[in-house]
Amino acid sequence: MDNNTVNDAGKSFLKKLIGFSAATWISFALSFISSPINTRLFAPEEMGKINLFTTYLNMFLMFAYLGLDQAYVRFFYKPPDSISKQKLFTTCLLMSELVAGILSIGIFLFWSPLSVAISGTQSLIIAAFLAVSLIANIVIRYFNLAARMESKATLYSAQVIALAIINRFLIIVVAFWNPNHLYAIGALTIGYLLMVFILFIIQSKNCLTRSVSFSKNVTKTLFAFSLPLVPVTVLSWMNNSIAQLIIRNYVSFAAIGIYSNAVAIASMVNLLQTGFNTYWSPFVYEHYETKQSQIKKVHLLITFCASALALCIILGQDVIYLLIGEKYRAGKEFFPFLLLSPICYTIAETTGVGINLSKKTYLNIITFAANVGVNFLLCFLLLPRIGVTGAAIASCVSAIVMLAIKTILGERYYSCITSYPKTFSAIAILVAAAVVNWLVANVLLKYALVAALFILLLVIYRKEAKYLFSFGIRLIRDFLKERKK
Repeated sequence: MDNNTVNDAGKSFLKKLIGFSAATWISFALSFISSPINTRLFAPEEMGKINLFTTYLNMFLMFAYLGLDQAYVRFFYKPPDSISKQKLFTTCLLMSELVAGILSIGIFLFWSPLSVAISGTQSLIIAAFLAVSLIANIVIRYFNLAARMESKATLYSAQVIALAIINRFLIIVVAFWNPNHLYAIGALTIGYLLMVFILFIIQSKNCLTRSVSFSKNVTKTLFAFSLPLVPVTVLSWMNNSIAQLIIRNYVSFAAIGIYSNAVAIASMVNLLQTGFNTYWSPFVYEHYETKQSQIKKVHLLITFCASALALCIILGQDVIYLLIGEKYRAGKEFFPFLLLSPICYTIAETTGVGINLSKKTYLNIITFAANVGVNFLLCFLLLPRIGVTGAAIASCVSAIVMLAIKTILGERYYSCITSYPKTFSAIAILVAAAVVNWLVANVLLKYALVAALFILLLVIYRKEAKYLFSFGIRLIRDFLKERKK
């Protein structure tokens, strides 16, 4: 394959990746604008309760999906028994909603302890909001996946942006009236319902069919892939939620608000992760047999980009936290540790791709079980001793353990790594930067050390940095040429 062909392939991949990433960047901009407002309008206690509602919503969602959302993605190009894509969509959606209906009954049966866990008080209305949000979010998820798999970047982007507006700006509108968690949760629920109504109008004709397929072979094929993902999803939720739940018991709602805000700042790295993962899975499933060399190259590029972005965020943390409400600024001490989690997950999407390609999804259970075990143990040991910083360190260490195990298992079935030392040197640099930020009090020395680590990253990944720079220049030149025409 000549250089022009490689460049054209890389250009095509990046253009599609950028097309699906655009919504993520716009969502980030919305979050960046809303965060300073939210942290000034809502007390940390109220924000902690809103975040706990979202945590429990995500818990019920993972059980309702039964992994069928991932099965829909996996079999989109080759549906079982050659059923239509519309029938595959309708079947997966209905089965997920059936489970959601059963879970909703459970929510109302145990509304009292559930509402106390979320808000500290008994509230039937919170349980109602939770059940309605559960059913609505399943519909949103499947329509979102349909737009993504059909490569409808504009439609997909519109949905992601609309969801960001609901999650970020509706609660601001409520906060100006009454900055109370109950009103904010109600606004979120109404927003989800409105989005479901609009999506049915726009996408139902293309996605839904009146007939479904519950044949033995179809359901067996779908559940053989999806059910092993359920414990993985549960473990993943536990890993993301352990810190908040333990903080809830050992510290306070206010501490949850501060920690969650630090997680939100660290999740700026998710800009790269979300946009990348959106296009990556369909690309790999379609081209893993013919484009392994390109997949290996993408692994190195995404590792470098994610690490460089994280270091830039650490270097700019003072500016970022100036925008945040003063009551939330305690998170600056530990948020760099939280950067490791989304970065490790992003890298693991490349190094562990062999697990899903081999259809051995049960191996993910080992990965996430180790992740959760390490996270829980370290949270239990560190939180009472060093406070919320301990939860951040636990998240960091457990994410690295997850990456190491998923890489070892994934590489057995599909090779993506050309150099293990090169891959994990980026992780070591980020850990060093987080430790420096935590322990070094002198501001000038701290930033000098982080800048030195950034330079070290550039030296190790000089080929990737040079490639991205030259590629960017070519894209700009091509764009200017097209404008002149």
